[in-house]
Amino acid sequence: MARSILWRTIFAAVAASIFAPMHLRAEPPAVRHLYVVEYKPGSAWQAGLPMNKQALGPHASYWKHLAAEGRAIGAGPYRDVDGGMAIVTAATFDEARAIVASDPAVTSNVFVADLHEWSPLIRGVADLPRPNHEKSGDAGH
Repeated sequence: MARSILWRTIFAAVAASIFAPMHLRAEPPAVRHLYVVEYKPGSAWQAGLPMNKQALGPHASYWKHLAAEGRAIGAGPYRDVDGGMAIVTAATFDEARAIVASDPAVTSNVFVADLHEWSPLIRGVADLPRPNHEKSGDAGH
């Protein structure tokens, strides 16, 4: 008897999920894309000062916040030239552009930034997070 009730309950739950109106079904996760941000000295960059003396405290805080939210994969300076790069996830290029446009180092012109969508084809042992579209086989943008 208990087994019969259990099976009826499972069947009812499955049927309800299959035949539920579309607006009541769970939304699939948003497709996330990877974007690379390349930073170069801007007009407010103080020539002759090392990077750790530039006005980059708010920039570092901003990227730490993005990392805590799970939107930044990594960010940091180049070791051989002034500037740096970051990798961020976003649903669209416009979303990634808004992230860059809100960066305090960009708004203050300490850095100028170039933004590129990135699709890593080769992955090492320290695997990068995979955007959702790669899991489903959709290579589109």
